[in-house]
Amino acid sequence: MLKIVEIKDKMGKPTLQEVIKRLDTMFDNMVYRGEDRINISLATVSFCLAQLSLEFQDKEVRKLVDEVLSQYIDKTADK
Repeated sequence: MLKIVEIKDKMGKPTLQEVIKRLDTMFDNMVYRGEDRINISLATVSFCLAQLSLEFQDKEVRKLVDEVLSQYIDKTADK
């Protein structure tokens, strides 16, 4: 008889290489589907900084997100 094992019990903690490989694959798939790499990068940076803000309950991170995005947002606007 088959034994059911939860994935989280079977898999260990992801390595840094695994995380990077998955992110790279995700970026490549979104570029293939037609999105600009810069927009994917900005969305990812924004998401990651927001997660840090939630994790550490740091309101200063919001300012950092605004600063980072404001530097690049004009470059992604439709012309």
